[in-house]
Amino acid sequence: MKIEVVFTADKAKEKNMKGKTCVVIDVFRATSVMITALENGAKKIFPFKDIETIQEKCRNLKNIIKCGERNALKIDGFDLGNSPLEFTKEKVFNKDIYMSTTNGTKAIENSISSDKILICSFLNISSVVEKIIEYKKDCVIVCAGTNGEFSLDDALCAGIIIKELKKKTEIFIDDISIALIRISESNKNMEDILLDSTHYSRLLSLGFKKDIDYILTLNKYSIVPEYKNGYISIE
Repeated sequence: MKIEVVFTADKAKEKNMKGKTCVVIDVFRATSVMITALENGAKKIFPFKDIETIQEKCRNLKNIIKCGERNALKIDGFDLGNSPLEFTKEKVFNKDIYMSTTNGTKAIENSISSDKILICSFLNISSVVEKIIEYKKDCVIVCAGTNGEFSLDDALCAGIIIKELKKKTEIFIDDISIALIRISESNKNMEDILLDSTHYSRLLSLGFKKDIDYILTLNKYSIVPEYKNGYISIE
């Protein structure tokens, strides 16, 4: 099994993913939100790159939630932002969610040429690794990045995925993947690895320390959300 990594949502669009499994990562915070919402009983998540599309599609819909962010802040007029702690069972159970974020939803839309799209964050790495192995396809890990730039938080998550895959099955990796494994092994405390990184520092400055603590919990959940037919679910 060959493993490749791309570091931004924009780069995903340039990658040939036909016949491959794609793993989308946007740990701070879109994929962490998706996993949390579905774990708490949301039915489906419809991801879109732009706000206008969501506004149009939701115009006559009921029992839905509009959520998302721009520059880490909740979109005006939307029900929820992009903090996973907002997506409680009381708020999301049995509802469809329409979501737009700066990086994560773009990464999903730019990866739709792949055979499978799995949604991953630190919260469900072990289950995603098992699913990658089950599908027996070459795999592209798409790190959403931050505003078109490399993001250390996503890269760290990718490194842990590759490290765990290497333990469980035969994989073929390049120097980039080896470097990501080294990053994941550099410190047992993930927060220390991410200290002073751009996205981590931005969330910290906006008062999202509780989000960070939650998101950096390894393997809290066993679900593996998948994107197909235009939405994300765990069915």
